[in-house]
Amino acid sequence: MSRLVTIFALMFCTPMAFAAVPVNIHVPPDVQACTRAQPCPVAILSPGYGLSGSDYSFVTQNLNRMGYLVVALQDSSGGMELDQDAPIAKQLRAMAHVTSRSISTVIDGTAVRYPQFDWRHLLLVGHSLGGDSSAQFAADNPSRVSSLISLDNRRVALPRSADINVLTIRASDTTADPGVLPNKKERDHYGTCMVHIKGSRHKDMQDAGSEQLKAKIVSAIDTFLAPAQHPKYACDRDSKLE
Repeated sequence: MSRLVTIFALMFCTPMAFAAVPVNIHVPPDVQACTRAQPCPVAILSPGYGLSGSDYSFVTQNLNRMGYLVVALQDSSGGMELDQDAPIAKQLRAMAHVTSRSISTVIDGTAVRYPQFDWRHLLLVGHSLGGDSSAQFAADNPSRVSSLISLDNRRVALPRSADINVLTIRASDTTADPGVLPNKKERDHYGTCMVHIKGSRHKDMQDAGSEQLKAKIVSAIDTFLAPAQHPKYACDRDSKLE
């Protein structure tokens, strides 16, 4: 079950400018089992630039199956457009800051309507710019995030924290900016899971990608999160596409 909701958030790109933040809310099939006493988990999904949260139904459906309420933002750019004649990385980092604030507003607005879910230990999921926005939100609000799944984000540093469990799934045709990805020593120290899917392309990590790629992404997420109520945060090492 999903519902389209528009939540109004303050956009910080211009003073006193307001913009609507549309989200799709996907309720897990066994929602009756979710109560204030035993709340079910929440995932916030942020899309890549030029895509919408609706373009990741294979991720949403899998998280629903695991008992998550999925709040999917329909935009991760904060209403901003890339200027191809200006430095791209700087613009994307600025968009991530704006969307981090939008995520906070969306959470506050949605939590009131769904009190039977756990809004204090969030799972963030994001592709590309959406992964950067998720990483920025985790940096801005570390106490609200328990785990983060990045599908090939490239501009904003992933968390280095014992309190935030991280899975980053990497494509074969891109390179992250320096400092974005934890090095081996940091991964070992914080338990960061990094999965390289050989033969995968950055732009294909969404519904339009191949069934093989989507199955690999789902497998990595399943291994990382299962079971949803008691995450193991394990790493899927079988990441070669056939």
